[in-house]
Amino acid sequence: MAKYVLEEMLRVRNFRKDIAERNLKQAQRLLEEAKANVTKAEKTLADFKIFMEKESERLYQKIMRQKVKKGSVDELYYAIKVLKNKLITHEQNLDAAKDNLVKSEQNLEEKRIILQDANKNVEKINSHKADWMKEALKEEELALDKELEEFAKSKASVEEF
Repeated sequence: MAKYVLEEMLRVRNFRKDIAERNLKQAQRLLEEAKANVTKAEKTLADFKIFMEKESERLYQKIMRQKVKKGSVDELYYAIKVLKNKLITHEQNLDAAKDNLVKSEQNLEEKRIILQDANKNVEKINSHKADWMKEALKEEELALDKELEEFAKSKASVEEF
């Protein structure tokens, strides 16, 4: 039987499909990492809020009902300001992790679409190949039948002599 005329195209499309599958798996892994990062950032933020509340209370209790110098009040003010800045940093980290999660979800969806397209392209070629093979077999059978008819005719003409 003759070689399928689009075999190279089928090989390329299968190669692209394999790449799309690998990219999809990588996107799934990145999505899982992004989910883990969001969970970690949420826990870190929640833990820091608890710590900040306790630390703020401790700092206030340290100077409450005592005679303090202005420097001590300034130190308290700066300590609380540092805590609030750290809180803002943790909140920003959580927002960044959530943004990364959204991007990872979008990337995963894009990779799924690319894989679906690659699968459709391979399926089209496979369908064409199946049709082509049926047609090639028919042509081959016709050629054999024709050969048999010619052989039978030549044999009959030889027998006539």
